[in-house]
Amino acid sequence: MGSLSQPPFTRIAIVGVGLIGGSIALAVKRRWPAVDVIGVDRPPVMETALRLHVVDRGGETLESLAGAELVVLAAPVLQNASALQELPQYLQRAVVTDVGSTKRSILEVARALPPELVFVGGHPLAGAAAGGVEAARPDLFVDRPWLLTPGPSSTSEAIDALSRFVAAFKAIPRMIGAAEHDHLLAYLSHLPQLTVTALMHVVGHHVGEEGLPLAGRGLHDTTRLASSPASPWRDIVASNGDNITTAIDDLILALQQLKTAARPEGMADLERMFMSAGRWKGVLEHS
Repeated sequence: MGSLSQPPFTRIAIVGVGLIGGSIALAVKRRWPAVDVIGVDRPPVMETALRLHVVDRGGETLESLAGAELVVLAAPVLQNASALQELPQYLQRAVVTDVGSTKRSILEVARALPPELVFVGGHPLAGAAAGGVEAARPDLFVDRPWLLTPGPSSTSEAIDALSRFVAAFKAIPRMIGAAEHDHLLAYLSHLPQLTVTALMHVVGHHVGEEGLPLAGRGLHDTTRLASSPASPWRDIVASNGDNITTAIDDLILALQQLKTAARPEGMADLERMFMSAGRWKGVLEHS
């Protein structure tokens, strides 16, 4: 891949300076202090990002991207797709990537890009309990997978440069196809979030404010994701609905099997599912 001492890109623009976009900016500044980092976001976000020295400069519109060698789309999924459509108005030549949780829809948009704008899908599998630029940190991606999804316009040079870019943050670049990505993430990320959201909704609705203080650590630990905002998830569900629907159907089937545990003939299903869950949890914790 070549030396990581020299930055693959000397001017980087980040569209969406939240937790992920801000953490990328901070990781860039820590690894290559001389690299010019441009931010694009709403004025209040940009004011905070500039005050915290997350980015060097920027603005509210895509006009601020002029001259960028790498553009990172770090807004919600459908906003990224919309920005990608507009990029040819503001850039003549650049590598473009994103950090979205779905890939098929944005790769379809990327098909219409001119050859000078080379798109490679990206998705760092990292996060934190809190969101926003205030929660950004430069070590967010250390030892975490960073999925790269090539599209029709992706070149070996762009993929190599992005791989070096990711590796410089001590993340682990991994190539994956768009269809496989969206299938896997439906189970690894999307189903857990939606399940926890539904669980907390049901529990809260039925026990209320008087009952919730009686909860043990199990409910607290299980529902950590329940505070997530709906805004990014609307786009994720809209762009990966087929895989998410299948995943929810699979979960419903498993829950229906557990319903039979109240009857003697259902105990075997209960035991099998607990044994299976314990086995897979062991694999997860040691992976």
